[in-house]
Amino acid sequence: MTSVLVIDDHAVVASGTKTVLQNAGFEVETQQSAKNIQLILSKRHYDLFLVDLNMPDMDGMAAADLILDLDADAKIIIYTGYETEIEPLFASMIERGISGVVSKSASIDSLIAALHAALRDEVLLPMWLFQRLRVNDSIRIESSKLHLNQNERDILAGVMHGDTNREIAQNLLIGQRTVQKYLTGIFQKLGVHSRVEAAEKVNELGISPDLRKKLNTAEQNQTNS
Repeated sequence: MTSVLVIDDHAVVASGTKTVLQNAGFEVETQQSAKNIQLILSKRHYDLFLVDLNMPDMDGMAAADLILDLDADAKIIIYTGYETEIEPLFASMIERGISGVVSKSASIDSLIAALHAALRDEVLLPMWLFQRLRVNDSIRIESSKLHLNQNERDILAGVMHGDTNREIAQNLLIGQRTVQKYLTGIFQKLGVHSRVEAAEKVNELGISPDLRKKLNTAEQNQTNS
């Protein structure tokens, strides 16, 4: 029988999850904290760990790290009551070797399926997360294909700062018509039609930090001069 250790500081949640998993044929034990996990694992082996993400004395990510330090082959599923926490932490979970993540609001069938998937060394994702990851991956690919030369980046940095064409031209020591010409090319590359859309696209592609750094450098140079 597959053994599962549920670690959750909420006794009611832990008890309810234990009942659900036992009814599904798992052997289940519960703990309200991971602080004694080293002692616990010195006494017995578990096939699966279902670990609450938010616990007061040790959060689920830290608990997972500790479990994996003690057992590199451990199969761990993070259990969370807040779906919004899953996406930003998902990449870190995979890098750590965590086998999956399940929302506490997921159906019993989804919870059971996630555990069985982990036992097969597979990761079962909810459709909404899969779709978001695909969108983010598409954005990264689009960003990697985008090439802006030095002048275009300088002008786009000015746009992000809210400078007019005249101010950009003065800062870069070029003509306003040249700025407008470059802007037309920038809009075409970004697939936008206005400064506002360009700023939104830059943020979407994740290249705004680079432009802000360039802008800060330019402002510092102006201050020094």
